Amino acid sequence: MRRHYFLEEYCIIAAERKKRPSDFRRERGRERSDPKTCPFCPGNEEMTPPAVAAYTVDGVGPDGVERVRDWWARSFPNLYPAVTADPEPPTREWVADRARGFHEVIIESPDHDADPSEFSRQELERLVTIYRDRYASHIADPGVGYVSIFKNWGRVAGASLSHTHSQLVALPIVPPALLRELEAIGRSPRCPYCSLVEREAASDRLIFENGRFVLIAPFFSEAPYETWILPKGHAPSLEGLDPRGLEDLAEALGEALRRQDRLLSGPAYNYTIRQLPDRRYHLNLRIHPAISALAGFERNTGIFINSVPPEAAARELREA
Repeated sequence: MRRHYFLEEYCIIAAERKKRPSDFRRERGRERSDPKTCPFCPGNEEMTPPAVAAYTVDGVGPDGVERVRDWWARSFPNLYPAVTADPEPPTREWVADRARGFHEVIIESPDHDADPSEFSRQELERLVTIYRDRYASHIADPGVGYVSIFKNWGRVAGASLSHTHSQLVALPIVPPALLRELEAIGRSPRCPYCSLVEREAASDRLIFENGRFVLIAPFFSEAPYETWILPKGHAPSLEGLDPRGLEDLAEALGEALRRQDRLLSGPAYNYTIRQLPDRRYHLNLRIHPAISALAGFERNTGIFINSVPPEAAARELREA
């Protein structure tokens, strides 16, 4: 049983149940659909709400009376949002607050069949730059406490459409999980994430590193082949990265997705970016292949069982 680096959370590494990559469920991330009916494809812009940010070779701006064409990325409000800028009054039962916020869909490429694991260096650099820009746009709102940026790739991982995209949800609160992290960080003599980076960079769990980032299979891995990307220097959010930092983040993300794709034969996955406008926090990106499911024990205890030791996962991903 392993304890989280600095939180009172646990996972069980069941090495005796170790599975090979080919033993996991085989739902692939990529699923084919018809670009003629895809609302995320060029030419179908009227099928979505107007873009709040359309990226072209000439710059970035919102849709006007006419929709922006020839874009290489665009972000628009989700047609079925989890939160809205003007929500209905909450129920009178129990305790309820107004779920004010913003929910955007970020289309990462005009190519209907694009696979992020095959993105070029330029495409990856553009992607993380969009994440930074959209984060900065929303976190500046005094009514926003947290901006969740995440990607679901493949139906089993929660993607309802196959055209590659990410999502952004700006919330009026900081989620309890992040508050618990901040409380633990506040009790530490130095940033525990900085200590984590130093320790894991010298461990068997290191998969890849460049000048600014490390890619690791964390000691506390909730799921098989889970990986984290962390900056070597302290940075609370994407806003704290200079252009070179964004370039190195793009490289680390590309390495993570390509190695995962090769080893696990194109799995469905989720990745999340954790960041806060609080100088104590430490930016991190977590990637979870959707190759195992939560069962009764996990739901009953909140303790995860991982059948692949992270040391073995890191070795296999390095070799991939």
